[in-house]
Amino acid sequence: MTALLLLGLFAYAGEFTTAAPPDTPYLLGSFWPTWALAAVAAGLSGPVAFITLLGDYTRYISPARHSSRSVLRATCVGLTVGLLLPQLFGTFTALAARAGLDYAGPLVDAAPGWYLLPLLLAATAGSVGNAGLMLYSMGLDLDAIVPRASRVRATALVAVVATGFVFAGHFAWDAQSAMTSFVLLLTAVGTPWAVITPIAHVRLGGSYDPEALQVFNRRSRGGAYWFRSGWEPRAAFAWAAGAAVGLAAVSTPLYEGVLLGLTGEVDCSFVLSGVVGGVVYVALRPRGGQAPSAPSASSASRQERASVS
Repeated sequence: MTALLLLGLFAYAGEFTTAAPPDTPYLLGSFWPTWALAAVAAGLSGPVAFITLLGDYTRYISPARHSSRSVLRATCVGLTVGLLLPQLFGTFTALAARAGLDYAGPLVDAAPGWYLLPLLLAATAGSVGNAGLMLYSMGLDLDAIVPRASRVRATALVAVVATGFVFAGHFAWDAQSAMTSFVLLLTAVGTPWAVITPIAHVRLGGSYDPEALQVFNRRSRGGAYWFRSGWEPRAAFAWAAGAAVGLAAVSTPLYEGVLLGLTGEVDCSFVLSGVVGGVVYVALRPRGGQAPSAPSASSASRQERASVS
């Protein structure tokens, strides 16, 4: 895909312009609301969407060989570069092809003959890697939420449902607006979680009991993180409060929140949801609470072996 993107830069370089396509209105009516939509949908929703999946993959990294700081740096670079470059390619080619409301048609029309085959390859195979990554994570998450479902059954179920949505979105309705709205809503709901988690991480000093983290996965109960029937009420309430404010302040092609009048019709949902979720969580935390003790050497060794296996 990197090679195909580089070829695309040469293919469309002669037609590139910074001028907007003619007769293309702002999606949300004016500049600033549309700019905010682009910043959230194209810039922030990607990292926020992936941030809930990072634990699925960083758990395979040996804590004995790599520090938490190095993992954090690698994650930040990967999210930034991996998501920014495709977005920039899409912007570059859209301007070069004078693509307005329709992207695919003008893109093909503006492509030189020698780039049609690479463009076809990019269109058909470009999402295979991401689809596999998403499928793995969806199956893993559903298996965690529904303990009675095996990994194989959970993955097969989400694959069937996702395939159905793809065909329905292509043949039954215009999925572009629905997908844009979905990622904006996902950002509003996911940002409080992304804020609360590092606050708890700092409070705990980055020290966790790996055995207690596996309680739910082992279909058992109890442990340092069981709290009330497996729920941490303060964190859940803080997340719900942040998500509710975010949903009330979001602006999408299909839905607009009731708080938009207070923000000048500009979508500030991800900022408000993160701030509210974080503030409520900090306010609800007990003063002087003791963090769980650091895992023992034998526990860390078991974690290392589990990661390798």
